[in-house]
Amino acid sequence: RVLLLLCGLGVAASAWALKSDKNQPINIQADHGDFKSTGNDNNNGTGIYTGHVVITQGSILLTADKAVVHIVNGELSTADVTGQPATFQQQPDTGELMHGLASEITYDESNNMVDLIDNARLNQGVRLMIADHIRYNTETEHVIAKSSGDGDRVRMVIPPKQNPPVPSTAWPPVSATAPPAATAKRPAAAATTQTAPAPATGAGGSQ
Repeated sequence: RVLLLLCGLGVAASAWALKSDKNQPINIQADHGDFKSTGNDNNNGTGIYTGHVVITQGSILLTADKAVVHIVNGELSTADVTGQPATFQQQPDTGELMHGLASEITYDESNNMVDLIDNARLNQGVRLMIADHIRYNTETEHVIAKSSGDGDRVRMVIPPKQNPPVPSTAWPPVSATAPPAATAKRPAAAATTQTAPAPATGAGGSQ
């Protein structure tokens, strides 16, 4: 099953690449590397890197267990990376950071193509796509997602649009932070003092 989307994951899929990325140097870090140039030209060749591989070029970041990198005229042409998982991220000119992961990722910089293969996931912010194979053409803004055909299906999550809060019509407006009204206290009852009556005096008095 194949799912074809236009501007599938973000506001504009063409926003994948920062325009300045191609003008940035390529940096590769790994536990082990073996680069073989084409003839005597170090600007062309193939490098095989293994162990905690990290590849950066501008906002592009690839991480993997193994990477096969092809350099043409001193620029990154393709990078085939594998890992558990391999990851890809890039900051678009507009919008949120793009994150992708899969068992295998092929980044074809010269053809503006990114392939995420096997357990592929791609998200931008809270938007998410899950498929066996996800391909992006960053120039034409097409997104193609394929299922494995073994009962798995392509899944995509698009969050609902957040509506602005409705203003209250109560009058006068009640402040959410207003302190509670003070409760009037009843005055304490006045203490009553009783006076004992004077003893009665006889009419004749004592003789």
